[in-house]
Amino acid sequence: MMKEIAQSKERTMNKNLFRHFDARAAHITFIVAFFVLIWPENPVPPIAVLIVYVSFAACCLWMAAAPKGWWNAKRYVIAVCVLIAIAVIVRSVHSDSPDHRIFWPLLYLLGAADPKWNRSTVTLAVVTVCLIFGIMLVDGVSYGALIAAVLMYMAVRNQSLLREAHRTNRKQLDQLQAAYAELQRTSVQAMGYAALTERAKLARDIHDGLGHQMTSLIVQLQALKLMLPKDPVAAANSVDEMLKVARKGMDEVRLAVKEWSDDEKGLGPIALKGLVSQVEANSMVRIRYKENGPIGEWPVECSTILYRILQEALTNILKHADANQVEVAVEEANGYVKLLITDDGHFSGEKPLHFGFGLSGMIERCQAAGGSIVFSANSPNGLKIQAMIPLDLSSSTV
Repeated sequence: MMKEIAQSKERTMNKNLFRHFDARAAHITFIVAFFVLIWPENPVPPIAVLIVYVSFAACCLWMAAAPKGWWNAKRYVIAVCVLIAIAVIVRSVHSDSPDHRIFWPLLYLLGAADPKWNRSTVTLAVVTVCLIFGIMLVDGVSYGALIAAVLMYMAVRNQSLLREAHRTNRKQLDQLQAAYAELQRTSVQAMGYAALTERAKLARDIHDGLGHQMTSLIVQLQALKLMLPKDPVAAANSVDEMLKVARKGMDEVRLAVKEWSDDEKGLGPIALKGLVSQVEANSMVRIRYKENGPIGEWPVECSTILYRILQEALTNILKHADANQVEVAVEEANGYVKLLITDDGHFSGEKPLHFGFGLSGMIERCQAAGGSIVFSANSPNGLKIQAMIPLDLSSSTV
């Protein structure tokens, strides 16, 4: 299993790496092709013109090839200012070279820049477009070329923003999936803790009930040992009393074993009992738990959903219902587990029920599992919640 996870991570890393290389290669290819197209027609251009073209090409290639993490707002400003200064100086010496096309690769790279530096790169792009228009005013205005340059920048910028949005959404989705997995693990741990709490309660009941009776029986047996030589008749009469104590203790043992055996049928029922015990012990609300009919084993997913629904329902009752008594009933029928929660709070049904985050979460959990949940008014007052969860969740998404 660990090996498969490691291989999956390696494939994902390689995929992302190839995507980065593909984007970088596309930028470099565009820069090279564009500079080949705009290279001066004169096979041996003046040295100053050659310097400006080589400088622009080298800088643009570096901007395209450098890691995104290397760039920041200050470095973008420095790079653009240096290139503009070189072009202006050369242009002042050679009035016809370089033309406005030399700034197109720079405009392209500003559009492909990391969106986190959006404010700086957009400002620099506006400055670059203004410079292109200024050169056009001297050489002859071509509105088609100017519009094409602006559209190129907008297209590259939008593509960069979409790519960044996709990356952010993917990262958030991974975080959400990790949080959901952690929530599932926490729910299972909470159910286990609730089960341990219920079993500890059962152990205390055995100790307090059966332990007291066994202690009484031991004391009576010790007295019987002393009575036998002196008063055999009284000793014989005390045997009946000791038998009553022993039988009562045995009945309690049978009852405890039966309850424990029922709890062993599944983690779900005992977790619900434990949750009820915890809430009741830490509040002033009286909660009665009952199981209607035989209860079988529940899958972990089903147990988790029912536990979370009961947990949210009890939390909602403690916060908003102002109830004194709550009844929790569990029943299995036709491949479904029915969880019924009723309280005697102040809800009367006259006003619509407000579905906040908690109640909406209960609805989403049931629907995702292929089940259903109904909220209705309890008679004479209070809220009734009935959830139906299928035992077979193999065809549902929890």
